Amino acid sequence: MIAHRGKYNRIIGENTYLSMIYAFNDPNYVGVEFDVRLTKDKQLVVIHDSFINRTSNGNGWVSEMTLNELKKYNFGSKNFYQTIPTLEQILNIESKKIYLIELKCNNNEKEMVKYLLKVLEKYKHLNIYICSFNKKVLKFLKKSDFKIGKLIFTSWFIRGVYEFWGLYKFSYNEKILKKIKKMNKELFIWTVDSQVELEKFDGDYFIIYNEKEN
Repeated sequence: MIAHRGKYNRIIGENTYLSMIYAFNDPNYVGVEFDVRLTKDKQLVVIHDSFINRTSNGNGWVSEMTLNELKKYNFGSKNFYQTIPTLEQILNIESKKIYLIELKCNNNEKEMVKYLLKVLEKYKHLNIYICSFNKKVLKFLKKSDFKIGKLIFTSWFIRGVYEFWGLYKFSYNEKILKKIKKMNKELFIWTVDSQVELEKFDGDYFIIYNEKEN
């Protein structure tokens, strides 16, 4: 299992530093998935949405705010203050597990890759996987030293030279499993939300598990 946006609950926010620490230290997980965006001042921060309204006590667009501005807001809870982490803060956890980085781009693919590779240069010893729905950003990354994967909604688009594939569970079927196995590629299934649902998936692939604690 791969922890989806870390291991979080109503106190510990998703994609926060502490959610990553808990997930990396949990023996049930072989890795952690998290989302990365580029700020106004070209810093890579860990957040899923393009705006901060849902996951913090602030509001605004990530791409229109500097890191210092983003750090003013609480991404945890009322009684547990947590600031937005940078990509480098998460990589500095230095785990031997998988770091599954999903890139979120807003017509800034070239810039994203430029600053991403600059940060990742110091972390080639880590087990880093990079994925995205955005084919353009993946094209810029194809000559990098990291495993690159494409996220898709349907098996119709399984082609290309990607090293792994990310598939949403409603497209899961035996046909697609055979196709990916024949290509000798790794597969990640997004997103399983409960233990009951988890038991339906049994195969040689990774499950992105959304463990929502109370």
